[in-house]
Amino acid sequence: MILCSSSVRSTLPFEDAMRDISAAGFKDIDLLAINTWCHINPSVLAESYDATLKNAETIFSKYGLTMRAMNVGFSRQLHDRRPESIRQNMKECEAICRFMNYFGAGVAALQPLQKDPSRDPAEALDDCIESLKGYYDCMSDHDIKLGLELHVNSPFESLSATRYLLEKIPTAGIAYDPSHLAMQGVGLEDSEFFMKNCVHAHLRDSGSGEMQTQIGKGVVDFNWVTAKLAENGYTGMYAIEYLDNNKWDALAEALKQYDMLNG
Repeated sequence: MILCSSSVRSTLPFEDAMRDISAAGFKDIDLLAINTWCHINPSVLAESYDATLKNAETIFSKYGLTMRAMNVGFSRQLHDRRPESIRQNMKECEAICRFMNYFGAGVAALQPLQKDPSRDPAEALDDCIESLKGYYDCMSDHDIKLGLELHVNSPFESLSATRYLLEKIPTAGIAYDPSHLAMQGVGLEDSEFFMKNCVHAHLRDSGSGEMQTQIGKGVVDFNWVTAKLAENGYTGMYAIEYLDNNKWDALAEALKQYDMLNG
């Protein structure tokens, strides 16, 4: 199944984004829930669960959309192991799980947020992994697959950090996104070692130093990605995840990507 990420209209309010995505012909979505960004704020969801749920249900129904997955970022950094931060993120994680269960969405990608330049990288990475254990357990308890996105400029941007994660948590779910590798000039063939852990996949074109490009202008070999994921046992969904911007229409690129994947 191919989903449209709500990232294609990340500059618009929730309802306006859903309206545009529906009007373009998409029916299945991967909904952004990155704290303080869009389109669901996990900290607000945790505090005002019923109202947030009711609003989302009304909007999905109005535009004939089904939420199949979520792309999540909690309000506190993964490497922040202060007790109050742990409690807050777990509260948000629990709320996200309840929200996803209500709509029948079974997979979430987790945005690992930023590095901490004041910390020793190895120690910060260990703290991130300790936090991840709690999120994996919480999601699993709700029958949701959680995939960590190996995001550029995060503690997990390097292949070495990914290898270390899999040493510590061999079953760790990964949200595979080749754009973060291509942006760093990492060959996609070097990523095959963690494809067996893939529980979700994000797709967009990108190139060296560029988070995203219009489709066909980057270096991502989508045929290789989908074939290799299948070889490694992946049978899950693909979310098209172009980011709204002022240079070209992300939703139009998502439609081109959809047609290419179905071609």
